[in-house]
Amino acid sequence: MLAIFALFIINAILATLAVPEYEMAGMRAFEDPSSVGNSLLYFGVILAFTAVMLVLSRVWEKIIHAIILLLVVVSGYYILSPFIGLLSLPISILMVLLLVHKPSWITIDISAMILAAGVTAIFGISLQPLPVIVLLLMLAAYDFIAVYKTGHMVDLADSVVKLKLPMLFIIPKEKRLKGLELDKLEKGKATFMGVGDVVMPNILVVSATAFGEKVFLLSIPSITALAGALAGLYVLMKYMEKREGAHPGLPFLNGGAVIGYFLGLLIQNIF
Repeated sequence: MLAIFALFIINAILATLAVPEYEMAGMRAFEDPSSVGNSLLYFGVILAFTAVMLVLSRVWEKIIHAIILLLVVVSGYYILSPFIGLLSLPISILMVLLLVHKPSWITIDISAMILAAGVTAIFGISLQPLPVIVLLLMLAAYDFIAVYKTGHMVDLADSVVKLKLPMLFIIPKEKRLKGLELDKLEKGKATFMGVGDVVMPNILVVSATAFGEKVFLLSIPSITALAGALAGLYVLMKYMEKREGAHPGLPFLNGGAVIGYFLGLLIQNIF
């Protein structure tokens, strides 16, 4: 459980530290960060991408593998370029080569963290808190339906694990687990968490910092939003201990982050 908490905190810290560089580079995804329409657009893109992934994973597994690896190269270059310039391209290519030829849970987790931190920072500076909250609530409802009603998110997660792609964080339960060893991991010897489960609530953390009154690196609402997401994660983990099987993470994580954010606003206004 501590490792999963660490993933959330590391992602929030890396994304927050990346904000000044991304702002200087003008890497905002939307021109008007206050528009709720951006949230609807982002949600629509997520639905479309998920639909394409589901179709390809059932028909052309090799094609979806190639598409995601290409996206890793492009995203890695885009995310790392403000920091290391042209060196970001060979590093992104090296990351993909390791995923293809030396796949392991460590390689996947490091790649996933680099991509997650970049995406969190970029969308955190691209959306003000209100559009982020609207997006988080829509995604929480969608995640609930996609896991409990249609089940297609569970199928997609299984495909991602088999393809050894950095779209899931893998936390082994055995200290000396070598390589990816998918057969062992699928038998309950590892915990899996979607990259989106880490990214989405932390977008609110970064947004609350980028568009709020900072106390050192963070603002009070961003601190309480992160605390709320971690509280939601704790509730989710306890719920999973009692009930086996796949469960949607975003209702707990996003809900906790949103509640924490509003609590932070209340504290900020009082003091």
